[in-house]
Amino acid sequence: MSRNWDVQSCHDTVTFMVVIRNEIELGPALRERRERAGLTQAQLALRANVSRAFVIDIERGRRPRAELTRVLAVMRALDSAITLVDHQAQTAEEALADLLGER
Repeated sequence: MSRNWDVQSCHDTVTFMVVIRNEIELGPALRERRERAGLTQAQLALRANVSRAFVIDIERGRRPRAELTRVLAVMRALDSAITLVDHQAQTAEEALADLLGER
């Protein structure tokens, strides 16, 4: 997992974002989020309607092909979401031109 947490603040709220580039990095990110939420694995499993063994396996990277609906249930229980980001390098001027529809 990339250790580049991005903290964004808007309207008195703070959003933590972490870059996950593969299935192996997902588990540690979910574990860190669960710990920040102050939840045990059992509490998270109950909220997500999955087994504690599933949460343990996801956090340890033992389920690289886990069912997406169950992974998303865990993420919803953590009040987290997936954000798709285009990682193409752009200059500030290019990004502004894209936003303004000038390119």
